[in-house]
Amino acid sequence: MTLRELKTWLDNLPEDFLDFNVVNGEVGMLDGQYMYRVDKPVTTLTVDEENNEVVILNDSQETEDHIRNNS
Repeated sequence: MTLRELKTWLDNLPEDFLDFNVVNGEVGMLDGQYMYRVDKPVTTLTVDEENNEVVILNDSQETEDHIRNNS
């Protein structure tokens, strides 16, 4: 998705949605039968000019050791 596509989508939302919380969601399947969604509140927005990316971040509960060991 480009920022232009996101902006167009946002501009077309009804005014009633302006006070809704913004979350970053993750979806998946359990046992190939049940769908789930995990919502994480958006905590930071930034621009990575070097990689031409708009970054929407949420906090992680992962420890630094867990992240380093799974990289």
